[in-house]
Amino acid sequence: MPGRVTRESSVVDFRGHIVADGFDPECMNALDGIIGPASNDPDVVLKRYQEAGIDRVVLSQPPYMGHSDADAVAESNDALKSIIDDYEDFHGLAAIPTPAGGKEAAAELERCLENGFNGGALETMSDGIELDDEAVEPIFDVAEKYDAPLLIHPKIDASLDEDVDVLSDRYRLNAIFGREAALSESIFKIVHQGILEERPDLNLVFHHLGGNIASMLGRAHLHLDIGRWPGQDHVKPFDEFKRILEDRVYLDSSGFWGYHAPLRTTLNEFPASQVLFGTDAPYEPRSADELHDHATSVANVASATDGDAVLGENALDLIINIDE
Repeated sequence: MPGRVTRESSVVDFRGHIVADGFDPECMNALDGIIGPASNDPDVVLKRYQEAGIDRVVLSQPPYMGHSDADAVAESNDALKSIIDDYEDFHGLAAIPTPAGGKEAAAELERCLENGFNGGALETMSDGIELDDEAVEPIFDVAEKYDAPLLIHPKIDASLDEDVDVLSDRYRLNAIFGREAALSESIFKIVHQGILEERPDLNLVFHHLGGNIASMLGRAHLHLDIGRWPGQDHVKPFDEFKRILEDRVYLDSSGFWGYHAPLRTTLNEFPASQVLFGTDAPYEPRSADELHDHATSVANVASATDGDAVLGENALDLIINIDE
């Protein structure tokens, strides 16, 4: 059994998943069959985290992020709330039914936050609706009103375009590249369109290190350098783009199986205050050993002070409705 990750403060996995028993959509059945009870049994989830030496986990339900049926999402959120109410080390992000309509989706988020949820979760694109669409504005209004963080999760399938087979999954190309490009695309849109500047209290946490965006900043610098390319009037110059990233964009550490290079690059390019420990369990790490290894990777890459922030303090600062 792995030992506890030695840190001064609590270790918090901001990116754990569970699907409440009886709420598994058909699309999840094959994967859940591989993963087993860690998909929906909270006792198994708790034991795995305890064995991994991780104190708390923030849980969400990916199949319901971006679901078009607001009633189904509400039922799934209520089921998740029942789980987190029964386990003091569990917290929850409410799924947001963006395609049901901006007002309906915002109302469901507000209902959940009023009922004790710790934040919300939505996709980079749901039924063609992206973060810069007008339909998302009411959702952002509620998040700002309650100072609640929103996890931005990639659309699982056809991440970049719902109608065009941009990257198929025959060779896992959508899973490997498409989801990451979709996350980075969302960051570029909200930065260049000034959404974060217009909304100073909006806290967005992008999954998978923001699509490993830190490793692409040299490429971004090349193409956002002032006056280097024609037709740049609608984009922010690189220095301003990077400043907004550093000040306003949050990233979680999942997606790259704890490899040191993506973590190290992210912590070189982003302040530690903007990075949260997240694992994507049980889909990425599937055992207590793998969970522990992911936390240890963060601890090994970050300094002691930065490691405390990334491994727990940042998440506890962001989520709402908690008693530390």
